[in-house]
Formats: sequence, structure tokens, C-alpha cells
Amino acid sequence: MTDDTLRMLRDSAADFATFDASRVRRLRGTDPGFERMVWQQMAEMGWLGALIPEELGGLGLGAGAMTIIAEQLGHALYPEPYSASAVAATLALLHGDNAALKQDLLPRLAAGEIIASLAWQNERGGLSLDQCAANLSEQGGKSVLQGASRFVAAPGADAFIVAARSARGLELYWIERDAPGLSRASELRADGSASAHLQFAAVAAPVRARIASAAAANAALAVALDHALLATSAELLGLMNCALEMTLDYLRTRVQFGKPIGSFQALQHRAVDMYIQRELTRATLTAAVAVLDEPGCTPARRAAAASSAKARASQAALAICKEALQMHGAIGYTDEYDLGLYFNRALVLCAALGNAGAHRSRYASLTPLP
Repeated sequence: MTDDTLRMLRDSAADFATFDASRVRRLRGTDPGFERMVWQQMAEMGWLGALIPEELGGLGLGAGAMTIIAEQLGHALYPEPYSASAVAATLALLHGDNAALKQDLLPRLAAGEIIASLAWQNERGGLSLDQCAANLSEQGGKSVLQGASRFVAAPGADAFIVAARSARGLELYWIERDAPGLSRASELRADGSASAHLQFAAVAAPVRARIASAAAANAALAVALDHALLATSAELLGLMNCALEMTLDYLRTRVQFGKPIGSFQALQHRAVDMYIQRELTRATLTAAVAVLDEPGCTPARRAAAASSAKARASQAALAICKEALQMHGAIGYTDEYDLGLYFNRALVLCAALGNAGAHRSRYASLTPLP
């Protein structure tokens, strides 16, 4: 993509996704927690098909475009499951080896007709692809799913891409939300959104619903998760940028001892520290995007770049939001003040798909010392 194309995308994203505190508060604790109408508008702008090839109904724009969209959604605190559906679930399907399902489902995902979410973590969570808790077995001559999957984003999704362990290895299956034997329990998170805890009791998993066989599932899941990490990091960048802007505005307008508190050198130093954290995150994210968009990038390099971005973004977002609360004083802790919305979303996104410590460990394991 050219710089002009990316600039136009950034401008259109900024025009569309604007912060609406009343909408954020209204959707907290609701099911599904987002608005289908807004999701459809995002589809009409081409955002949901940014990573889908043109021949399958998308735009084929790459990781750079994906992070621009995600950053603006984070800045505006949009609750729509962009990273979960338009990134993770979409790429898992795209990199599977079921051509018929791709032809059928990817255009519908790009058009916003259906929303999918990836279900792969067990009760404890974690980053290993081997930790899925769902199993595929044979009952009465049919393949069925047993077990559970936790921390599934977008409980209100129309379907789930379920990672299951079979005798052949890891496989991915497309399971409709109303499939017999599938039960869903929502688990409330700090910002009022929810994740799903799925239970599988002999849920039918026919071959035609298999997105990725054992030959392709690990690679498909890895690509999907690494891109989702980058998208989440971009959301955190947008979020911390807005928290910093709110803090600087407050320092300019809050008067103490007859002058704006932003004139106090101690607070200026703390504001500079916040700025540095944001810029370090932006630089790390830019470097990671270049790696993921690089033709022939190895899985190890891609994973290391994704973990680098997520570790930096998670650490910086928490540091900036905590500092912002302290510099605002008591007003920052009230639910009526919008800064709290950003802090609570940061708590959720920093933990999603692994916190800073988990990704520093993953990065270290992927980049051994010479």
C-alpha cells in the first residue's frame, strides 16, 4: 500500500470512529455489547474485509491498514469486536485448507452478514497453541466436540471457530452459536464487556465444517493470533493517545495556586514520561507491522514482532492510564468522568491474549541470545 492510501484510510477512520461516551456506557453489561448497525457501517467502509483477498470479497490491504483501523477504534473506545472477528477469526478461516468454506464464509464476513470469534484457550488461558481444552471424538460413527473453551471474545458472535484436539492433531471447526450441545456463559470484564465460556456436549463436527485439518490448523491459528496481537496493540495505542490528550488538556485548564497546574515542572516531567511511552509504543508497532507485511516472513520472526508490540503496548497503556488518573486527582476516579472508561478498557486489552510479562517471555524464547 502507498503512503497516500494509508493516509486516506487514517483520515476516513478518524472521521467515522469518534468517541461517544453515552454509547460506551449504554452498551456496558449488555448482550451482545455492541451494535450490529455500526458493524454493518464498518463493513460498508471495507474495514471488515481489509485482510481478505479481493477475489474473496475483501480489499487485501495487509497489516498496516489493519492497525490504522484498530488504532482509531481504540481511540474512540468502540466495543465492536474488530480484532476478534475481522482479524483473528477471519485469518484463521483464510489460512485454513477448506476452500469451499472460504468461498462461502469470507465474503459474508467481509460484508458484515455474520460475526465469528475464535475459541481456542482452556480454563487457565495462556499463549501455547497446545492448550486448547476441546477434544474431537467419535460417537455413533460421528465426530463430536467435547470439553470447553474459555476467554472467547464476542460472546454474541454468530459462530465460533473452535480449536480442538483429535487423534490427528489440532484442527479448527466452524460451529454455529445455536448448535445442539453448545452452551455459552458470559463472563463480565472490567470495562463492562464480556468474554464467553463455551461448553461442548457432543456438538456435531462434520468434515464439511472443518476449517483447517491437522496439516494446516497450527499455522492458521498462529497467523490469526499474531495479527490479533498486533490489532490489540494498535487499539491500546489509540486508547493511550486519548488518555494522554485528556491529561494534557486537564493540565492546561486546572488552576491551583493561581496558575494552571501544567506550569508545574514536576507535572511537566511526568507528562513527558507519558509521551515517551506512547512514542515507544508507536515505534514498536510500526516495526512489527513492517515484519508482518514482509513477504516470506518466517513464523518465528512474525511471532517475535507481535509479542514485542503487545508487550510494549500493554506496559505503556497501563503506565499512561495510571499516571493520567493520578494527575487528574479525585475526578479521574469517578464513573462520570470519561477517563475511567479508558482505564477500564486498558485493563481488559492489556490482559487479552497475554499481558506484558507473558509476551516478554515469549519474545525471549523466540529470540535466543547469540
